[in-house]
This record gives sequence, C-alpha cells and structure tokens, in this order.
Amino acid sequence: MKTIIINASPKPKNSNTENYLKHLISKLPKNETYVCKLNEVNIDEIQNCRSLIFAFPLYADSLPSELLKLLCELESIGLSKDIMVFAVANNGFFEGTQNHIAFDIIKNWCARADVKWGQGIGIGAGEMSPAIANSPLKKSPFVLLDSVFDSMAYNIINHNSAENVFVSPKFPRFLWKIAGTYTFWLPKARKNGLKGKDIFTKS
Repeated sequence: MKTIIINASPKPKNSNTENYLKHLISKLPKNETYVCKLNEVNIDEIQNCRSLIFAFPLYADSLPSELLKLLCELESIGLSKDIMVFAVANNGFFEGTQNHIAFDIIKNWCARADVKWGQGIGIGAGEMSPAIANSPLKKSPFVLLDSVFDSMAYNIINHNSAENVFVSPKFPRFLWKIAGTYTFWLPKARKNGLKGKDIFTKS
C-alpha cells in the first residue's frame, strides 16, 4: 500500500475532516490509497506504506488525544525511514494559520520517529465544511483549496516535501462571524437549555 490516510476525527461520520478528505482523496490513485479511522488502523500496513497522511480537527492548538496516542505507539515500534508524512488540519477559527502549532508538533514527531515530513494544509472556518460536502470546491467559499489539494496530491504521489499552506474561506470574515452566531452557536446553546447571553458567561 503506497498511501495511507488516517481520519483522526472523533466523530463517527459526517465530520468536517471527512468533508475535506473527500476532495483530497478524489485526486489520488484509488488502487494505491487506503483510508481508515483511528480505530481501524493496521500497524503492519503503516510500516509498509510510502506516504502517511493524518487528517484531524484542531484541539486546543494541538492534536486529538487519540491521535497523540497513536503517534507514541508508532514511534515506539519504529517506522521505515522512507515514509513521508503529510497532514490536513481544520479548525473553528476563521484563519487557517491557527493550525501551525499542530503541524510543528507532527514535524517534531517526524524527527523523533526518524521519518520524513512532507507538508501540512491548514484550513480555517471548519464549520463551513458542509458547504463543500457534496459540491465542487471551485463553486464554494473554499475555491482556493482545489489547487492546494492538487499540489498536495502531486507531492504525495511524487514523495515531495513542500511548504505548509494555510487556507481561509473566500468569504467576508464579519459575515462568517454573524452566520456562525445565528446558525451554529445560538442553536447549539438552545439545544442544551441555555440562552444566548449564557454563551458569554465567565466562570
């Protein structure tokens, strides 16, 4: 198996991570690409792969705990020095640059595990991902992701390393903030028995 993609989102389905991965996977050779969730990881297959991609949501500027656990396990058993590691991270902030610390963590892990670091793609405004779940990137606020994923797919296939790329949606930030408040945060608060003002309560 040449390429293994690990979807490290804790959500069982319909996650933001899954929505982004659909577009990257469509640009990779089907017969050489294997996609799995964290609970489906086969260590033997990882040891024999050529490219390893971690896809995950940002958790407090870091990685989901179960992904950190997997990295520790992989480091302890040892991996081939020829493996090149890539990462696709998304976060709830507008700016894709918010993912840079998570990429530094994985890059440092690559040095400890003695594998090669390839590239990271950091995506902002993760909660807008349903807009691209079943539509072309070229017709969405994430139009820039189309060429970015083209480049990453090329690097994965050709085993190249490249600079990290950070993408925010092509959408006014103030409108994103308003939309997020009235279509996500307030409905979520009401669903949990809270009022809008409760969101701003400090402990």
